[in-house]
Amino acid sequence: VFLSDSGCERWEEFGTKGENVVKRVPRTSWIDDEGGVHFSSSASSGEDDDGSTQKKQEWVVKNVDTLIFCSGYDYDFPFINEKSNLELSFPPGERRVQPLYEQLWHAQYPSVSFIGLPHSVVPFPLFELQANAVVSQLLLQSSSLSSSSLTEKETEGLIESQVVPLPSLQERMEKARLDATSGGPESPGRVQDTHFLGSHQWDYCLKMAKIGGVYDESMENYIATNKALYDRSGKERKQILPGKKDKYRETRFQRDDKNQTYRIIYSEMEEEKSTVS
Repeated sequence: VFLSDSGCERWEEFGTKGENVVKRVPRTSWIDDEGGVHFSSSASSGEDDDGSTQKKQEWVVKNVDTLIFCSGYDYDFPFINEKSNLELSFPPGERRVQPLYEQLWHAQYPSVSFIGLPHSVVPFPLFELQANAVVSQLLLQSSSLSSSSLTEKETEGLIESQVVPLPSLQERMEKARLDATSGGPESPGRVQDTHFLGSHQWDYCLKMAKIGGVYDESMENYIATNKALYDRSGKERKQILPGKKDKYRETRFQRDDKNQTYRIIYSEMEEEKSTVS
């Protein structure tokens, strides 16, 4: 079993005799006419731990029985078509939807929104903030069109919550154009990373909270604690060898939002470390 990983620079093997040995190898570069699968590391980029210069290396594996492409997914909205009278583009292979303002609202028709497009995030807290922002904007729009459509309590709530209205059509369209061509928040980016957030999700969550009118100190603490938990879990996940049990998922935490931190109640990985030491 070969696991081709773009973040890997060496040929690594995990497992022992009697088990299925998993070989972690660099990015797949090409497949030759005879079916050989070629892997190659990045070009020379510094020095090894022993001071020797890293050089580009290549490997080839022959007689491969099965290839599984873990290439992600495409966005698809089969209920939106040429009869919908809604300009929306989501070409296969690009993993992006446009034109969108803040990866959520249709830039031209902000009453249409798409919750849940960003990936590489902690999904449900982010999606909840998106949903709250969408509802707040719809209520704000309703209040501006007809004050009689909202109750006095709802109107007061919008004022007190300090909902941030969306910018003008021209600004939304320009922002959507820039987002669709930026290749995501990291440079150099790819079209396929348009909706990637990763470590940028926390600023996005804060922005959604402000647009939705729910930003305050407690919300900032809540998002900061989410980040602390995310970073901790990510650190544990990187210690898991390919093909092994995801033990980091068994870690249990007690949140301390006020101090933007947490307490570990149970960690299978920590217990194993204690046993070994």
